[in-house]
Amino acid sequence: MEIERTNDYIAVHGDFNVLSSAVYNGGFVRAKTILNVTVSKGFSGNALELFDALAQEKGLERGDIVGLMTAVPMENARIVENMEVTAIITAGIATPPSQSSSTVNIILLIRRNLSQSAMANVMIVATEAKTAAFYDLDVHDETGDLFTGDATDSVVVASYGSEEGTEELFAGKATELGAEIYGIVRKGVKDALYNYNSWSMDRPILERLEERGIHLDEMVATALELYVPVAGEDEDKEELKPKVVAIIKRECADANIALLLAAALHAEEQEIRKGRAGDAGSEDAACIVADELIGIDIAEYIGGKKALFNFVYYDTRKPGILKELGVFMDDAIGGLIAGCMTKLLG
Repeated sequence: MEIERTNDYIAVHGDFNVLSSAVYNGGFVRAKTILNVTVSKGFSGNALELFDALAQEKGLERGDIVGLMTAVPMENARIVENMEVTAIITAGIATPPSQSSSTVNIILLIRRNLSQSAMANVMIVATEAKTAAFYDLDVHDETGDLFTGDATDSVVVASYGSEEGTEELFAGKATELGAEIYGIVRKGVKDALYNYNSWSMDRPILERLEERGIHLDEMVATALELYVPVAGEDEDKEELKPKVVAIIKRECADANIALLLAAALHAEEQEIRKGRAGDAGSEDAACIVADELIGIDIAEYIGGKKALFNFVYYDTRKPGILKELGVFMDDAIGGLIAGCMTKLLG
């Protein structure tokens, strides 16, 4: 087995049994070359024609190629090798993630004689590991659902062990091989996303809010919507805007505020929207006060007791983005705004 790496593609040469969801010669095939090719973003050409032309250019037999495509440059690929498993991973996710603008390609080269069912096990394990990596990175779409992949994601499982040896019948996560593959893919996907998108597990909370469609400029506009200058103040809203931006950024950099906002996100996405809080949660019933408690805690942590009055002011009127947010996030963001405006204006 030999890996060829260029700016335009990564090619794996050898003699493989392959099971894949690849766009070119997918399914169960015998292959001598596995190609992961970089194409332009928004590629709308014919994938089959692209690989046919590439085969002719490189002097390869079309039937011997398994081909994948990605918009991720090959310099951002992660190649992880150990004794029996080599993983080649390219990963790119849009912000916010969508089902048509993100691609994760996983090529697994396994030096064992795998049965077709064992290869299917490996595909399942790789997909589970990819999803676990998304969970680790807190990758959610704008609806708050965990992002699990794109329509164009591909997994290639290539076995090149001696066919005279013992055939592996199982390779699920409970097996030694499956557990090894799971760990490699989970880490490899995270590393690949960091290489290309700088997606890290410790992204600032403002970035994570933006990924859900909660933008800083909307929070600032909401904060200023109810602003009424008092006698002696001569700042208008435009003059005040950069100060509001600065204080929201500064307060969100505080680990306690970030954790309270993250707690509200979790409650919203994993408890309320999934129905775990029952009908009372989905209807924002009066008996559910945990959302207000988070909002009050955020407001008072930033602005002291005076901020409680501002929180009630924003919570009852729901200006700007607050009227669009869900059960927990309207209170959490309302508390953030109330605390910041109290601290800023006294």
